[in-house]
Amino acid sequence: MPKELALRTQRWSRFVSLVSVIAALLAINAVVWGMRAIGDLVAAFSLGSSIVIGFVATIRPFLLKPRLDLFVPDPQCSKPSEEKDTASWFVRLGIVNYGLTPAKDCVGRLLSVWTAEGEQLTKFDPLTLFWARQDKESTGFNPVVIQGGGDFEYLDIAQVKRADTTPLALRVVVPRPMTLTKWPPDYPSPGVDPVLKAGTYYLLISVHAADAYIKPSWFEITCDAVVPDSCDEKAPCRIRKAAPRLALG
Repeated sequence: MPKELALRTQRWSRFVSLVSVIAALLAINAVVWGMRAIGDLVAAFSLGSSIVIGFVATIRPFLLKPRLDLFVPDPQCSKPSEEKDTASWFVRLGIVNYGLTPAKDCVGRLLSVWTAEGEQLTKFDPLTLFWARQDKESTGFNPVVIQGGGDFEYLDIAQVKRADTTPLALRVVVPRPMTLTKWPPDYPSPGVDPVLKAGTYYLLISVHAADAYIKPSWFEITCDAVVPDSCDEKAPCRIRKAAPRLALG
């Protein structure tokens, strides 16, 4: 996790602690002021209790709620698991909870895919993205819980691996027996699989949990035409935050 996000987590925790101390001091001050002003212990205690109850019921839940942010790590290479297999690179986002309570039922969504020329690929409806270490064969898709205080999970965006024409496979959930719309060979995403030809694309991605979210953001992904066989080679893909050009027409 980047240093700036770790510092943000620490600063938010200190801020919440400071606000809690201030609320306690205000409650004590209200009791003391009430005793001096009206000489009634019951009334003064009621005033102090009202401040504490108001803080606990309204301000404290807001301060303690999960707060999500993201960072963009370099693509990670996975060595081949079989003798004749080749290496693959995973393009991911790091999703961080710098709040103080867990972010439950976290889900990442691919909302739109555009080409570098400004064409929206209508083959891709909004689709759910797999988290790291999830796949349709072994685990299926499951929302994750991201604990507070700087815990994070990796959200998979794509897997890049040597292929004839479509080395970029989007890590989206397509429930069986459903398939995507079939497109011809000259389309940037031919066939019915969630794959893309080598090139540059723009993906609109959002993340939401039970009581937190990251608003939709654009990311530029570039995949080279030649994908190495080994992790010792330079990564054939790159990702950065960037928006697409305006749509054609």
